Amino acid sequence: MKLRMLTIGLWVVMSTTLAAAADMPYGVLDIGLGASYARLERDLDFRDIDASLAKKAGKPDLGKRGYGCMQREDDFADVGCVSHTERLDAVETREIRLHFLEGKLQQFSLSAEVQNFDAVVDYLTQRFGAPEAVPAKNASDQPSVKWQGPGGQIVALRGKDLVFVNFELVSYADAVKRKREGQRLLCG
Repeated sequence: MKLRMLTIGLWVVMSTTLAAAADMPYGVLDIGLGASYARLERDLDFRDIDASLAKKAGKPDLGKRGYGCMQREDDFADVGCVSHTERLDAVETREIRLHFLEGKLQQFSLSAEVQNFDAVVDYLTQRFGAPEAVPAKNASDQPSVKWQGPGGQIVALRGKDLVFVNFELVSYADAVKRKREGQRLLCG
């Protein structure tokens, strides 16, 4: 009886944990897809990269988490931000790039040295569960994995020298199309 109760208790805890992970917005650290620019600007302490670089004295001030941001003129973002100092817990990254469109984080990416591929995938697996394998398109392709949910996806690509992870909302392609066509999504 005690073994049965323990088994049921473990099953409840595991299913609750997996359900919570499935409902989490895709993201890393405290950066989640769909987050508003205003919230991340405050939480990540964004700095205008042009203004920071214009100050000739010493190292540019990129805030407490190292994010420099600038307006974008292309169809893929209204504002882009990049940090070369963020880490995924103990995993060193080369950079994290954030792309905001229609006032929210629609797409972002991170890159790290290829020797960190397994550590990056382990970090994401702990947050979102086991990934799906992405079939190689040709014999020279390296293995890749992805996580797919109703609101977005994550794809981790292993290159020759780098691991590249792309996080994207399902709505991103439509937001890019609206910007390209000069349309704006109106709220309220």
